[in-house]
Amino acid sequence: MKQFLIYIYLTGFIFFSYSVSLFADNDETTVYLNEKINITPFDATKWSELKHGLKYNQFPTAKKIKKRNPSENTENVFPPDPIINSFTFKSIAQWTLILLALTLLAYVVYRAVVGDAILINQRIQSTKPPTTLKEIETNLHKADVESFLEKALNEKKYRLAIRLYYLAIIKQLSVKSAIVWKKDKTNGHYLRELRSNKHPNLNEFRNVTRIFEYVWYSDMQFDGGQFQEVRIDFKNLLKAIK
Repeated sequence: MKQFLIYIYLTGFIFFSYSVSLFADNDETTVYLNEKINITPFDATKWSELKHGLKYNQFPTAKKIKKRNPSENTENVFPPDPIINSFTFKSIAQWTLILLALTLLAYVVYRAVVGDAILINQRIQSTKPPTTLKEIETNLHKADVESFLEKALNEKKYRLAIRLYYLAIIKQLSVKSAIVWKKDKTNGHYLRELRSNKHPNLNEFRNVTRIFEYVWYSDMQFDGGQFQEVRIDFKNLLKAIK
């Protein structure tokens, strides 16, 4: 490696020496170096003639720009729009706040007058006891089944009375936690629940279920005499589960 560096150094030195020799042997360079420079003497008379009439103490004056008359060239000048100028950012913000306040006030009035009335009406409807058979079947726990049963007996609606007796039994079994009442459950569901719970009145419930389904879902004539024959079974079961 050391010998290689020495070789590079020597090669560079030889190339530099050769370049200097070439520059020294250049004829044009020799002529330039030997050429004499001729200096012309200063002619004061000619300079006096040239500078005659020149003023060095004066500066050029700035050109005055003529101000344009506002009444001239008004073709492209638009007059200020009073409507646009009136709606500044401050006024827009003020009107926006006023609009929001009016909207809030209208909502409060609506809730106080109309909204509360609707809520009260819904509350009244939700607390209103059932008045029809469909409402009794939908809200059995809230229904006064015994009052409807008494009314059906007074009107001699014996088929409806059997239905109400059966609903009264279902309600009482649910109150005693013997069954779990649901609107969409069938009588078979309740029978299976009583069987799984080994309820002591399972047979009596099976008997009144058979009577109810036969009377309610058939086209048979059902009068007061027939009603008195089966009524005792419903009354005894209802008394037993209370």
